[in-house]
Amino acid sequence: MTASQPKQIWWTPDELAAAGLPEMPGSRRGINLLADRLGWRETPGCAQRKPGRGGGWQYHWSVLPLAAQRKLLADAADAPDAHADRGTAWAEFDGLPNAAKAKAAERLKSLQVAETLHRAGATHVHAMSQAARMAGVSVRTLYNWLEMIEGIAPEDRLAYLVPRNRLVQKSGVDSTNARPFNARPFMEFLKALYLRLEQPTFRQCHRTACAQAK
Repeated sequence: MTASQPKQIWWTPDELAAAGLPEMPGSRRGINLLADRLGWRETPGCAQRKPGRGGGWQYHWSVLPLAAQRKLLADAADAPDAHADRGTAWAEFDGLPNAAKAKAAERLKSLQVAETLHRAGATHVHAMSQAARMAGVSVRTLYNWLEMIEGIAPEDRLAYLVPRNRLVQKSGVDSTNARPFNARPFMEFLKALYLRLEQPTFRQCHRTACAQAK
């Protein structure tokens, strides 16, 4: 069984060279030549400047050869997920207080500022430094937020930027033990509701699942 998408969505040439994927070159130069030959940077939505350290280009997994895509999907199906799936992330986000949601929105805005500055011509280091100063946080903090959304689609990043302590409190886990919240039973129940023949809305199903969980 394969997953619907790989664990890592965006890849730098160095990462692709080191991944050992089928039908892919094993060097950065070979990856760059392949990207030029196949026009990856001209493919809408499939190439972007890397927002992390070092800058450079990164490419969407969908531009890779079919054999490489299949390998990534197979690996994703077998590997444990470092991030919660998007359904779980949004379900958790929806149940948080407005203050926690606002904090996540502030984090996202700061990262977007850094990305905008970088795309406008600033070096990545300078862009991160400026965005951190504007947000009133350290550059290290900004990088921590960046790591929280590594490989996450832009439209889902807000749900993954919630302060971790809020999720620990919401799940009822003792933060001193730092035990992870297991949302699988809740999500299985939610999916069962949503996939009924009556085709209820997601909001209706989520409300019912939350009531049942309580």
